[in-house]
Amino acid sequence: MSDVLIPCTGCYDCVPCPVGIVIPEVFAIYNRLPANGYENTKFLYDRLNKKADDCLRCGRCEKLCSQKIGISSMMFEIAEEME
Repeated sequence: MSDVLIPCTGCYDCVPCPVGIVIPEVFAIYNRLPANGYENTKFLYDRLNKKADDCLRCGRCEKLCSQKIGISSMMFEIAEEME
């Protein structure tokens, strides 16, 4: 079983986000959760300028994502867990 929670390759095809979320950075930090634990991951997450809860769920990023990740739903899940 992989420790990767979100299969994002960091290609940045999904940005720019209309509200300025750097989606691959949010995913990279969240993917550290299994290895780093909640407190360390939360520390990194809290340093982001725009977080998952800023997502408008407009779907623009999902249309551009070459991995076909359900970004809007992942942002909702990350916001629930990290906020």
